[in-house]
Amino acid sequence: MGSLTMTFLLICFRIKNITIKLLSNYIMILALLFITLISLLTLMVSGNETTKNKGYDSQYYIAAVVEYHPILGSNPLQSMQNNLPIYEDIIHHASQYDVDILVFPEAGLTGVTLPDNRKEIKTFLTEIPSPESNTIPCFTKYCSTVLNKLSCAARLHHMYVVVNLPEIEYCKTEDDDSCPEDLANYYNTNVVFNREGRIVARYRKFNLFGELGFNHTSSSELCTFDTDFGVRFGMFICFDILFQDPAARLIRETGVKDIIFSTAWFSEIPLLTADSVQAGWAYTNDVNLIAASYNAPSMGGGGSGIYAGRDGPLVMFMPDRPGTQIILSRVLKRQYNNCNIQSKKCSIDSNYQTFMSDNLVLPYGKEKSSPNRNRPSDFRFFVDNSFKDFHVVTMRSEDPDAEQHDDTLSASFQYEHDGFECAMTVRWRNENNNDTTEYNLFAYSGTRTFSGFVDAHIETCGLTTYKPGGSAPGQYGGAVVYYDPPKDLVTITGITIAARSPDLGTLPIPSTLDTNSYPLANDYYTFSKRTVTVGKRKMLEINMELSKPVANLVTFGIYKLPRRVNRG
Repeated sequence: MGSLTMTFLLICFRIKNITIKLLSNYIMILALLFITLISLLTLMVSGNETTKNKGYDSQYYIAAVVEYHPILGSNPLQSMQNNLPIYEDIIHHASQYDVDILVFPEAGLTGVTLPDNRKEIKTFLTEIPSPESNTIPCFTKYCSTVLNKLSCAARLHHMYVVVNLPEIEYCKTEDDDSCPEDLANYYNTNVVFNREGRIVARYRKFNLFGELGFNHTSSSELCTFDTDFGVRFGMFICFDILFQDPAARLIRETGVKDIIFSTAWFSEIPLLTADSVQAGWAYTNDVNLIAASYNAPSMGGGGSGIYAGRDGPLVMFMPDRPGTQIILSRVLKRQYNNCNIQSKKCSIDSNYQTFMSDNLVLPYGKEKSSPNRNRPSDFRFFVDNSFKDFHVVTMRSEDPDAEQHDDTLSASFQYEHDGFECAMTVRWRNENNNDTTEYNLFAYSGTRTFSGFVDAHIETCGLTTYKPGGSAPGQYGGAVVYYDPPKDLVTITGITIAARSPDLGTLPIPSTLDTNSYPLANDYYTFSKRTVTVGKRKMLEINMELSKPVANLVTFGIYKLPRRVNRG
């Protein structure tokens, strides 16, 4: 009898345990369902909230760019898997600053080292729906994981997000004569999600820099998109910025005043460093430029910023160490420069100035400590191999023995070749009877190659401390060097450059650089261009002048953007 009782009690105990486990599992399932429901409702509510007017009538919008240092895997697909959750977290982090639009760089998800073999490339490509399809990948089953997660993140955090992805678009030879044998085009593509997570823009890079195995569109796309905060953006990628098509055409033909620029830029000394090109291009076109760069200092990669045209850089960043940074600024909407369009008073309020002065460069991840300034920078520059063909003269006083009442020395320089003319005068303080300096005066009109991928005609004139020397071969041709500017440079008090070019088809930009690898602020110089008639010939006249003395100048000059030439 006792054993029966014991057996009965054991059975009851087990039934009790099973019941408790079942209840626990049931409660867990209910909890998971509740969390899932809340997440779905949050996403649905997020979509509803995006229809609300968020700053349409404001004078400003808040832009952020990501200088991104990727976590690379053994192949681009693994790199994408490594970096995608970090992108999601960065979007969350940026949302704390009420960012309206967040821009990631070129190649941030995959890394810049991509295979040349198309079969290998195909494994990490993504189909991207057209903006006309009104697709929200967050709620679309057939979209890839990367589109799904980025769309959901943009929607959840009520933010426009720009991401660069390697894209595949399938084609048919009967519909498209240019369709490749494998019946697909591979593109380097920017995709834009709005606050709903909807794809509202897609741009395919036209000017490829190598990128073997990838295609470009038969003609360039002039990509624009509108936002709920009242700004229309244009967009292009990296190497595109140097050429008329599509970058200059985009400004001229669409009239956009705000440009998104994703890049994996490899800075070239002395004229094409990242922030110098960005600042100079924004100045010449007088547009807001929102520029995000891939971070790889040891191979010349990096340099991001937000620029306000001729009003100058709002915030810039050039890396000396590997690391990810989120760079923010409040940006004045360009249409407010024309007070006739708006009834409101056109002025920059004190809050705007405060936001700018905060210098919002936010280290992300491990790189949160201040860099050690006692050791050399990790940044390396590519070398312009055509510099050896430039006409170069050491900057030397024209009359070092003459008494000069203003305690300055001066040098002049002239150049003419193939119709390009340049005249330059430089003045500097005679602090140590320095009739010779570390500077070279230079000019050039001719052909150069961009790492063997593209040949182009350039025209340039200016001065620089850079002198070509021994250097190691670089990954993309040319050479990679550590450049340590000379110490105890003379104080340059004045520079006047006047140039004329017979080529009316390409834009000139100011190219400036200081010893910290940043361009000069816009109040340090004036820059202008106009078309003039010389004899019976129309020419582009370009003038550039230094407005303030500079003691740490590396480069100051005019750079005429390249015009492609066919190889003979």
